[in-house]
Amino acid sequence: MTAAQPAAPRPDEGDGIIRPAAGPWRVAGRRLLRKRLAVGALALITVFYVVGMFAPILAPSDFREQDLNHTLSGPSWDHPFGTDRLGRDQFSRVIWSARTTIIVTIATVLTGSLILSVGLGMLAGYLGGKVDTVIMRAGEAFGSLPALPMLILINATMRDRVNGWVDNLEGVLSSDEPAFYAILAALTAAAAATLAVWLATRASGRAGGWLALAVTSVGAILVLWGMQAVFAMPGSSDYFLIFGALSLFFWVGGARVIRSQVLALRETEYVTAARSMGAGTGRILFSHLLPNVSPIIIVGVSASLGAIAGSEIALTFLGVGVHDPTPSFGALIFDASSQPVIRNHPHLLIFPAVVVGLLIFGFNLLGDALNDVLTPKAR
Repeated sequence: MTAAQPAAPRPDEGDGIIRPAAGPWRVAGRRLLRKRLAVGALALITVFYVVGMFAPILAPSDFREQDLNHTLSGPSWDHPFGTDRLGRDQFSRVIWSARTTIIVTIATVLTGSLILSVGLGMLAGYLGGKVDTVIMRAGEAFGSLPALPMLILINATMRDRVNGWVDNLEGVLSSDEPAFYAILAALTAAAAATLAVWLATRASGRAGGWLALAVTSVGAILVLWGMQAVFAMPGSSDYFLIFGALSLFFWVGGARVIRSQVLALRETEYVTAARSMGAGTGRILFSHLLPNVSPIIIVGVSASLGAIAGSEIALTFLGVGVHDPTPSFGALIFDASSQPVIRNHPHLLIFPAVVVGLLIFGFNLLGDALNDVLTPKAR
């Protein structure tokens, strides 16, 4: 009779030390990395964003520089994507068009898909009653309107007024104005004070509100510097008009989904326990409900990125988006969409159209992969 062999150690125990199980986000990251199409789409989107953000460095020439001696020339070593009818380098204009798409996309996601969609959806689902009624009826009003015609109408009728607002705001936030430094100093002092209070009271377990104020102040400082960077570029009023109009219509669908999830979560035991222990509405929303709906938020944002980029390009193509001299994929495609240009100079249409197609295709692939990884029960 042979002696019983000792059981082999489990792989997660290693040398006998039991390690904690991987968290849900690490597991989701591993699943995502196993999907080759998702990794390829993520790499493509990363390259697009890096190139767009560093356009002033990566662009070989100024997108406004004209060379009337070399108009409508084909691809060459000096001009990889050729030149347009004014002799401007198409490769540089494609790079700067990526920057335009990035600015509009990020601004719309922050305002429409995150601040409005997440904030209003969570408030409607948790508070209910009149708050829910007002938010959802407003969402139904926006959702019942045809999005693209309304975007065209808003951009066509509000442009002059928005230009005046942006000019006034640009004057206040100019680096030459003392008001800008006063606002910046006040926000910095608020961030430092709230962070100090949070460090002093975090042991009590009720310092979450102070940390939220500190994070909000730091975010406001970053927004100020970001707005100043946007104002330094031509066409800044077009950016504000487009992402403002897009944000009015891109929050409705996400808010409805988040509201339905919060309605189910607010009656769970851990939310009831937190409420019975005296936790405030802000703490319950940000500490208990937001982490549980974050997978849905990520999936929704990733799925809306392609639609936002496509809407900006479509508006510019129709003449109510970004205007010259700021380059945009919509303007590049419109300028090259006439029949004589397509017949004689097809490269002017092929290169920007291929870049736009790959970008939107990458967004769709990434959105489908994130949906499979983060919400597997929805498959």
